[in-house]
Amino acid sequence: MRQEPRKLSPESLPARWNRHNSRIRRFVPEPSAKSRFDNEAILQKIRVVQLIVPNRSRAFTLIELLVVIAIIALLAAMLLPALSAVKNRAKAIECLNDERQISLATKLYLDDNGGKMIPLWIQQGASGWANWNYDAGSFIVQAVGFLWWPDSLRLAGYAPATKLFSCPILTQPAALAGGGSVSTNNTLGIAMNYPEYGAIYPAGTWGAPVYAPCSEMQVRAPSQSVIFADGGAISAPAQTDPDLWQEVPGHACVYFRVPSDTAGYPVGDSRSVPRHGGLVNVGFFDGHAARIKNRSIRYDLPRTDNNNMWSKNYE
Repeated sequence: MRQEPRKLSPESLPARWNRHNSRIRRFVPEPSAKSRFDNEAILQKIRVVQLIVPNRSRAFTLIELLVVIAIIALLAAMLLPALSAVKNRAKAIECLNDERQISLATKLYLDDNGGKMIPLWIQQGASGWANWNYDAGSFIVQAVGFLWWPDSLRLAGYAPATKLFSCPILTQPAALAGGGSVSTNNTLGIAMNYPEYGAIYPAGTWGAPVYAPCSEMQVRAPSQSVIFADGGAISAPAQTDPDLWQEVPGHACVYFRVPSDTAGYPVGDSRSVPRHGGLVNVGFFDGHAARIKNRSIRYDLPRTDNNNMWSKNYE
């Protein structure tokens, strides 16, 4: 059987071990009262030092927190403009795609209507046009008694999406737009070339010039002729450089005037505007779209000059 180990006690140790331990204890002095006092004094000094010098591992100091906040603010100031620029570029691309879709929808309208261009607007009761039921909640342009081209395309099913006709970079509804192109629900801002392409059809006598309508066969260079563009009122109509035209907030339009509108063009209530980083989105008659310099439309050239992009046939 396995035996349990013996437990040793001081009494069971040999006598020589006890004599050896007693000799060792003679050389270990007992702590004196003075040494105990010195130890207490040292401990007291350590406590005082701990009170004076805080433990840095427990928390940040105020200066450290301020430095961190300053660094975060500096990084935010550097990054936010870049993020804003990226966001605006994305909106410019979205607007360009919208104009491309509108141009293609207009081509479908032309194909279904014998090559005749969709009117800029039709007044209720105009000869040769059917009446419609106006609804302020669903109409893109809120002009009682008038059917503007965005609602014509929408109601006919060529471009049913309401947001397609509002530039995504704009934030204010077009409640102050001129020429009756107003809306309290939409920002608008994608405009038709008037009067080269968009003709008006009043119900009776009209106080402004009524230009002849456009047909597909009249367009001389479809890939070089601008039919749609970012449009709105500008603050300085006398400014001769189109790249410097500044848009007035809340005045975006669904039409833009070109020099052949001799009566309305000088007013400046509706022009093509470079609202996308100094560039203007345009849709061409052949259905493609591009972002270009506003001055490249060449409003400074006469209608008969084939280097301009605003006239339909240079005649």
